[in-house]
Amino acid sequence: MTISGLRRWTALTAVLSALVAPGSSPPEVEAQATGDLEARLVRLDASLEILRRGYAIPGLSAAVVQNQRVVWEMGYGFDDTERGRPATPDTPYRIASLTKTFTSVLLLQCVEEATLDLDDPIQKYGSDIPEADATVRDILTHTSEQTPGLVFRYSGDRYAVLTPVVEACTGLPYRVALARRILDPLAMRDSVPGQDLENPSPTLRALFEPGTLERYRAVLTRLAIPYSRANPFQVERSEYPPKGINASAGLISTVRDLASYDSGLDHHLLVAEETQEAAWTPAVSRGGGTLPYGLGWFVQQYRGERVVWHFGDWPGSFSSLIVKVPGRNLTLILLANSDGLSEPFPLASGDVTASTFAALFLRLFLQ
Repeated sequence: MTISGLRRWTALTAVLSALVAPGSSPPEVEAQATGDLEARLVRLDASLEILRRGYAIPGLSAAVVQNQRVVWEMGYGFDDTERGRPATPDTPYRIASLTKTFTSVLLLQCVEEATLDLDDPIQKYGSDIPEADATVRDILTHTSEQTPGLVFRYSGDRYAVLTPVVEACTGLPYRVALARRILDPLAMRDSVPGQDLENPSPTLRALFEPGTLERYRAVLTRLAIPYSRANPFQVERSEYPPKGINASAGLISTVRDLASYDSGLDHHLLVAEETQEAAWTPAVSRGGGTLPYGLGWFVQQYRGERVVWHFGDWPGSFSSLIVKVPGRNLTLILLANSDGLSEPFPLASGDVTASTFAALFLRLFLQ
């Protein structure tokens, strides 16, 4: 790194630390945080641009939902730097592991319909993981490894084995179940169940109506270009992740569509209120310990408020973050075309405040 680059990085680090470090925020940050919603959103807007530049994110889209409506949305930078195409609230991104929360909804719908028991052995659905006594619940709560149900260990690969579970309990291919049971009912028209639908095989074409496939293809022409960091201040175009979809990752969406999803969850349009509460309650291990994960969502406390959240991370291409504060009817949604939202932070451990982006939001709005 050059001397000027080092100085710039040092300066940015100081700014970012001031934004989120307990007890060290500049006076104007605290003043804005104790003001009304508009003042907080103004501060969030300015701060997100600082963070985007600090973490070398080419394009970032953001939305805040309060009381089941979008109260603010914004795009920063470019979703395609070569073309100079600005990122906007309706820019489609690969949302990576936010797909897991959709899988949770599908499985819980099956539980409500009595077509699935979460305590079924996962091997009933053809899984070849070595733990013979692991259950669907163990996979859903990331507690399936070694001694199932005992220790939390986040694993995207293991979560993918829930794909045939969804297909068995819904009677539909995973991507079709996702479209019919969530995307279509919530009018998420800029969301696509798999990037491979841009040039579908005959088998995939048979799953959807021609008009639907044409809509998917149109959305995918606007898909954000992925970038990786060449160094702390430069990015270069990278390859798209694998273009298929499974229970763990693969959905394409926008912050506007995810705001509709968030509202659908809070209006209990997808599963009943008590079912959603179960998903947003920390799981308890078979040893009696409280885990940082519920049924498809991370769950923790911050300043006396329950925070429900999830991150997504395709290293070297895309990242995402959703942070919900149910007690305040408040949600932040962020999507990026690099891994800068997630890769710098140890989010898999279960503490959302490890993310500078999440910590900023929580400090600004939970005063």
